[in-house]
Amino acid sequence: MNKIFGKIQIAVIAVLILIPLLFPDAYYLQIFSLILVFAIYSMSWNILTYSGQVSLGHAAFLGIGAYSSVLLAKNIGLPPLLTIFIGPIFAAVIGLALGIIVLRLREWFLAMVTFGFSLIVQAIIVDDRLRFLTDGWNGIFAKPLVGYISNYQFMNYYIMATITIGVYLITLIIYNSKLGYAFKAIDENETLAKISGINTTLYKIIAFMISTYLAGLAGALYVHGITLFISPEIFNVQNSFWPLIFTLAGGLKTPEGPILGAFVIWIAWIQLSSFAGYLALLAIGFFLAIIIIFAPKGLIDLLTRITNRILGRQI
Repeated sequence: MNKIFGKIQIAVIAVLILIPLLFPDAYYLQIFSLILVFAIYSMSWNILTYSGQVSLGHAAFLGIGAYSSVLLAKNIGLPPLLTIFIGPIFAAVIGLALGIIVLRLREWFLAMVTFGFSLIVQAIIVDDRLRFLTDGWNGIFAKPLVGYISNYQFMNYYIMATITIGVYLITLIIYNSKLGYAFKAIDENETLAKISGINTTLYKIIAFMISTYLAGLAGALYVHGITLFISPEIFNVQNSFWPLIFTLAGGLKTPEGPILGAFVIWIAWIQLSSFAGYLALLAIGFFLAIIIIFAPKGLIDLLTRITNRILGRQI
């Protein structure tokens, strides 16, 4: 347990809890809620990297979870607080089916297949034969998580924060468990892992299912807690690359990296977009390159080293 809960982990949870007290304005709470959605989404993507896998089409599962949750709430009448957990099951099942077919591919071949799969899913969603269900490019309005109440943004943020902390704890437990060690063995040397008796295909499918479920959860939270609307735009290429950018910036294959990366990059994106417009994307790319050059293990590693130096425990 001590390996799981250290000072960094406690600090992450404390910051997430304290944000509404430091930034009580509804505008800031909306921004931080959006960041938490992308933190969950990035953590989902990062779990894949534990087992040496890379996806460039994770927006497919973000969108599948979102559409499933919205349709369950709209057509069956289930409350969004329930459908945000049920909808992602469809993403995980589709992830399982895709995983059985493609997970024997190496990292970047898998990345290209998932990228293509995301485009296929978008094409299916806008198909005229499904228009009665998805309304094509027009999209669908989504029910809010907690209804229209006076302190909506405050309640909305804490729901997001609670789920984010839960996902973070899950990634911590996986990272420090036998399952996590099997993932790491596959990542380091899949052939050697097979020789040592690890069923590499099974473990990669498990990683893929966990990852796709959490991506679907992020999608459901996005539409019920942020946009209150869903359209095929959720499958856009940018949404497939955001988790990669956030995770690389924060720290690849670390539980905290995606959270830190989502906060730093998204806040930078908002600030840059306000005066740089489309040049903001170029600036983010430059910023990411600087991080990779000077902090190749991510901002979480840099922050840890700086903290240790300040405390007189340089490592």
